Amino acid sequence: MSKSFKSIIRSYYCGDSFAEYFNPIYPFTTENISGYIDSFDLKDKSLLTVGSSGDQAINAILKGCNDVTIADINPYTRYYYYLKVASIISLEMDEFLKFLRYLNFNGPYRHNKEVLNSQIYMRIRETLNRLDQESLNFWDELLISKKAIKIRKQYFSNDEYTTSLIKKCNPYLQSEELYKETRCKIQEVTPHFITQNIITEELFGSYDNIWLSNIGVYIDLKTLDKMVMKTIELLKKQGTLLISYLYSFTKDTKYQYGWDPIYDLKSTLRVLQRFNPELQSFEGIEEQDSILLCHK
Repeated sequence: MSKSFKSIIRSYYCGDSFAEYFNPIYPFTTENISGYIDSFDLKDKSLLTVGSSGDQAINAILKGCNDVTIADINPYTRYYYYLKVASIISLEMDEFLKFLRYLNFNGPYRHNKEVLNSQIYMRIRETLNRLDQESLNFWDELLISKKAIKIRKQYFSNDEYTTSLIKKCNPYLQSEELYKETRCKIQEVTPHFITQNIITEELFGSYDNIWLSNIGVYIDLKTLDKMVMKTIELLKKQGTLLISYLYSFTKDTKYQYGWDPIYDLKSTLRVLQRFNPELQSFEGIEEQDSILLCHK
């Protein structure tokens, strides 16, 4: 193991400035991916997506996407993606959820004490080693001898839905058959990882689809315009860009003072008008959610 990689592990576990620089890992998506995924042509296509929980990539692969690039400023995203994939390959769906679920596991306020259990981890270790040696080193250091619940609490987001909602959001968890289909397909795709700031750093490549999740919620409209211009240039002809996921929002939602700028739909559409953006709404997490997208 290189000195630099050891320092990453040490930073992650000890909670120094390196680890604190990054947002916590999302254990599962907070987007209803099931609500929008069929709006995209993914079969035998390429996708650039944010990393986060890895669920965007996993669900895209289930839908036939065979060329996936995952971009995230947080280097831990890669390690978690491979931990999740190794778990899908090695475990049945109920065991997979037992290993990675924590909050509200069997009902409100009932936490899963078996999360990241070392015995379950040992069952996926060989698969993880085959998939990505660096990820194996990372999780070996954290899970074999350390307290798993402490790791889960300290480095993962508490923004985690109930099991039923997680299944609703993720096509790969909606049935045993889809889970097994994902297990087969995911072994045929090796993602490319980009560890950089998608807003400020130069990107390269050419993609049929690009998903920016809800990055747009955290930036002003001027920066949003620059991000869309930058990423749409990476789209292939007739490609589709998911500009932003918008929670509890439709075209009829009235903007309220203090909301993030992107939710001021009239202003957002005016700023992005040269891209001909569209708003698509669907059944969301609590109410109707939407995605803002455009085509090349």
